[in-house]
Amino acid sequence: MKRLPALLLAMVMVFSLAACQSQKPPASNTPGNDPNKPVSEQSADDILSTKEYLKTYKTSFSSSYASFNYFSTAYATVRSIVANCIDGLVEPDIYGVYIPSLAEKWEHNEDQTVWTFYIRKGVNWVDHTGADTGLSVTAQDFVDGIRYIGDPLNGAYSLRVVRNLIEGLYDYYWDLDDIDCGDKTDMTREQALARFNDMVGVKALDEYTVQYTLTSSAPYFLSLIESSMLLLPVEYDYAVAQGEDFAVDNEHMLYCGGYYISHFERDKAITLSKNPLYWDLEHITVDTVEYQMIPEGTTSLEMFKRGEVDSVSVEAEEYLTLQGTEWANGLIPTERSLSTNYLWLDFAGANPEFNTFVQNENFRKALQYSLDRVAIASLRDPVNPQRILRGTINAEDCIYDSNGMDYTDYPVLKAIKETDYNNPKLARQYMETAVSELCDEEGNIKGISATQVDYLPVGTFSVDAKLPVTVIYVGTDDENEIVMAQLMKSMVEEAIGKDLIDFQIVCFSGWTYGTVADPLNYDIYFDSLSTGYADPSGLLTRMTTDGAENVGCYTVPEYDELVDRAMEADTFEKRLAYFAEAEAYLCNGAYVIPFISSLRGYYMTNCMPFTSPLTLYGNSKFKGTLVMDRPLTLAEYNTLDAAYELARAEALKAD
Repeated sequence: MKRLPALLLAMVMVFSLAACQSQKPPASNTPGNDPNKPVSEQSADDILSTKEYLKTYKTSFSSSYASFNYFSTAYATVRSIVANCIDGLVEPDIYGVYIPSLAEKWEHNEDQTVWTFYIRKGVNWVDHTGADTGLSVTAQDFVDGIRYIGDPLNGAYSLRVVRNLIEGLYDYYWDLDDIDCGDKTDMTREQALARFNDMVGVKALDEYTVQYTLTSSAPYFLSLIESSMLLLPVEYDYAVAQGEDFAVDNEHMLYCGGYYISHFERDKAITLSKNPLYWDLEHITVDTVEYQMIPEGTTSLEMFKRGEVDSVSVEAEEYLTLQGTEWANGLIPTERSLSTNYLWLDFAGANPEFNTFVQNENFRKALQYSLDRVAIASLRDPVNPQRILRGTINAEDCIYDSNGMDYTDYPVLKAIKETDYNNPKLARQYMETAVSELCDEEGNIKGISATQVDYLPVGTFSVDAKLPVTVIYVGTDDENEIVMAQLMKSMVEEAIGKDLIDFQIVCFSGWTYGTVADPLNYDIYFDSLSTGYADPSGLLTRMTTDGAENVGCYTVPEYDELVDRAMEADTFEKRLAYFAEAEAYLCNGAYVIPFISSLRGYYMTNCMPFTSPLTLYGNSKFKGTLVMDRPLTLAEYNTLDAAYELARAEALKAD
């Protein structure tokens, strides 16, 4: 079994390196210095001595985007674009410390339930040509952002956390929804809308002061501002006048960030141009950001080599093909990912065999302990796969209590972090216990009959209500995901035994949430979720029995109760302690099975590192980006990284 990852990786090494190489390969020496001086002897100051940087940053996108509406979009690329075009109240600096953005300063009360922000004066909205609209960004624009998302008709995306946190917004939203559904008849929609100013806890105290009143203490509120598009401003009269066309393209939206969308060809190209009226213009180091659609049959790595994009993620097989080439010294390990990969289990699907077994904790733990996470991680990083492992739902190094303790180091979660789930012997024992509880002596699964399982459009499957248990794993036809699914099949069937489990893989080319996840057309599938801000609620409140991310339809009242206790806790430390218990309950019961972070192992870039805001929770920004005419080398990166980490430690200590 341990030889399987090595065999898979050895196979990809025979792939030919077929790409046009017009981009300059990584330099063997740093810019502006003695070419005979080894990189290892150069300091961070030596490397940063480059004086000339390019004014255009080139990148790509891979999907079609129907809208740039930042309140309703679920697309990561759209959110990244908008993050550079619409500023929020605060932003992180290069060390991740929050500094002023559209708010010049802020304050909060003792229990951090009331936050007051003082808006920067003199900032105006611009249109898609960069022209001044004459409309100022004011406190009312932030109030109206909440007014906009509070209306169900506007389809705000991932609203639950903000809706539950801002005082009165929950009731305001559901009143409107009940009216729209005909369930509330004692007031009109117009009357409900008119109650916003009195009912919802966001107020414009004057033209340039906005205040948020929250339902509970929120020391993490600044990180929520960074991460959530729902707390961005909007020019409300303009948005309402556009109706359904608001932000449908670059011409139907306004901008107050470092860039505006100057060009938009749907499915072809998107261009961001520097906002000439930007309040922080001196830190906009790139004049133009050019996105192009990835052509069919082309990889991002090929585009990077041709000089068509300035940064690229490098998958494990690509990493191996680059070894021994002139590109090898430009491979840099990716550092952070707050996103976690899970196996989602379907507790309400049509497969009676799996449905019977998945209700049983011993079966779920058999699956959990059958995975060799290091082998799976090797598909992402063949050199240091251990750095990708993750057994918790929330990521490490991103949520801290007031004493500086990492949330994932709370004892119940630390135990999970330190558990080696690669235990085939234990997996078999758990499965045998489940079988003894759910099957008769002849191997018939109690309470069910042979049938056809309808998972259309994914497919139909015959099950005979006998051992081995049929498990339908539904994945996409992405080559990397297929390899991972095949590896999981080998692990599960070898650990548990083919006499007890039949792990079938379906690679579905039409995989979408609408075809697979939402209609429960699967037994197991692979997905990811990300820690959204510096509080566990961003994920855990969405994974309750009625939560938006409970795609497997499990019912776990014990978990729900712990989440409720966390939300009602009177201190942040108690809140984290309850959330840690809740998260541990979900993981220990294997209701979902986290196994690795979503970290893509390596990347190559033409950009100088550590010059842009460290957006741990939000979308990356181009502000401060320095683009070179050649790739950064690993040696240069290591030198800069060492200096940066020392500086960041001092910055965090001073914060």
